[in-house]
Amino acid sequence: MTGMAQAMNLVDRLSRILRDEIAAITSGKLAQVAELYPQKSALLAEMEKVFATPAPLLEDHPQSPQLREKLSDLRELIARDFALLEKMTEATGAIIEELDRIRDRHSLSGVYGPDGEKRPTTVSSSQHFDQSL
Repeated sequence: MTGMAQAMNLVDRLSRILRDEIAAITSGKLAQVAELYPQKSALLAEMEKVFATPAPLLEDHPQSPQLREKLSDLRELIARDFALLEKMTEATGAIIEELDRIRDRHSLSGVYGPDGEKRPTTVSSSQHFDQSL
């Protein structure tokens, strides 16, 4: 396979994986996203070899309009995929913060005593109200 054909093939394969990953994210199939990660990493390593070698495989067609268009489309896919993954990361962080807040509210200093027994709910004990709402 020539350098140009190899480069086009890699770009097409990575574009397909990114489209699959975007579709999986938008449809909530997060297990599929995890399955695609090794394929995406392997293709990245291949692309680095093809596009960053000291004697580039593309030197016979350095200004190929087809390749430039495919790379432009790939860049857009990468940006969209990155934005979706970033939103997922932010949402996960927000969930972790909320769980920490709930755990702290119901920590040993609140509902349970130091030995794990439930504290008595007497009128004389201090009342705690969740004012975060």
